[in-house]
Amino acid sequence: MSAWGRKHNSPGPAARRPDREGPVMNRPERMRVPLLLTVVTALLLAACSGADSDAAKGTATPSAPPTPSATPSPTPTPSPTTAAEIAEAVKEWYAYGGETAMVSLIKETVKAQSGRPRTDLHVVIVDFEDLMDALDTARLFTSLPDPKTRTAWAAAIEHLDEGARAVLDSVPKSSLIQSPEETWQMTRGWRTFDEGTKSLKAAQSRLHHAFGLKPSPDPWAAS
Repeated sequence: MSAWGRKHNSPGPAARRPDREGPVMNRPERMRVPLLLTVVTALLLAACSGADSDAAKGTATPSAPPTPSATPSPTPTPSPTTAAEIAEAVKEWYAYGGETAMVSLIKETVKAQSGRPRTDLHVVIVDFEDLMDALDTARLFTSLPDPKTRTAWAAAIEHLDEGARAVLDSVPKSSLIQSPEETWQMTRGWRTFDEGTKSLKAAQSRLHHAFGLKPSPDPWAAS
């Protein structure tokens, strides 16, 4: 616009020539047309934008309904606390599989002891397969209601398993004679096994003296 103003006010013949006067006077009109179109276009775009916004609001996905609260879990059965409740629960444990599991473990423990070498160069057969099966069954009955009996029972399972595995690992792989290291490991394994036997006897004795539960015949008397 500033350049156009300088040409319109300059003196001389060039300012009065008809061929230049028309274009000079019409230039502002041509400059206003794009401006007018720009304004109209802007208004149309604004209107379209508003319509799209309204349409978007009308087609907006409704919010999901609130998730219902979870159903409360049933209240667990309380553990026995009084001496009478514990005694009754122990008797149920004993009657519904506990006695069978304990008797089986005692018998397999006694049988496993028969494979223990008594002297040097004593050839024995180490077979703990039935003992491992008895230990698996015993683990199904670790929820013994009486704390003292449960502690002894759990210790018996742990030590018998650990001791038996140590003895199995001490068996020579390529000869019939153990190396000094294998002999030491076997000795350690049987000592751990003995700890398990003591704990098993303590659990069985606790059931007998505290609750009057004793299997018949005596499973410790190996046939």
